[in-house]
Amino acid sequence: MKTKDFINIGVFAAIYFVLVFATGMLGIINPPMMFVGYALGIIANGVVICLFKSRVPKLGSLAILGLIVGAAMMLTGHPWVVVLCAAILGLAGDFLFSQGSRICRILGYAIFSLWYVTPWFPVFVDAKGYYDYIVQSMGTAYADAMKWFLSPWMIVGWGGLVFLIGLIGGVFGNSILTRHFEKSGVAKS
Repeated sequence: MKTKDFINIGVFAAIYFVLVFATGMLGIINPPMMFVGYALGIIANGVVICLFKSRVPKLGSLAILGLIVGAAMMLTGHPWVVVLCAAILGLAGDFLFSQGSRICRILGYAIFSLWYVTPWFPVFVDAKGYYDYIVQSMGTAYADAMKWFLSPWMIVGWGGLVFLIGLIGGVFGNSILTRHFEKSGVAKS
């Protein structure tokens, strides 16, 4: 990779994280709105990642972006496992993007998007402890409204839903890339 590639990784990581954070902030309203925000973020970031991978198609670029985003998530209070999983899922996404087909790009984005599940991994180890953490950070009323979600089966279900939303985001991102960015000369697929 060249210096220009690392600059692009930093710029796109910042754009990606701002969208993740901004849409996730809908959770301040109530817990269900957090999931609506996550879905909007996953779909919107399909455009960001498809454009990013057209500008930095090198293997490992999405893994580095995932590492940066995971580190930013950890700095905002999420568990350390997000850093590791976002980088590994980024590498898996990189591999699929490198195949070059439209289907592989869509699948690559959906797989990368699975990092959205990793902040909930502490529920697998200690659901009660995670509930207590939410009480400390958001209050009892918010934690009680969230209690329905704090089980391993719900986290697994969330993972399946994230993958489906990631497929939608990949289709959306690929479509915008093809329809607008390639025609204007900003990107190539």
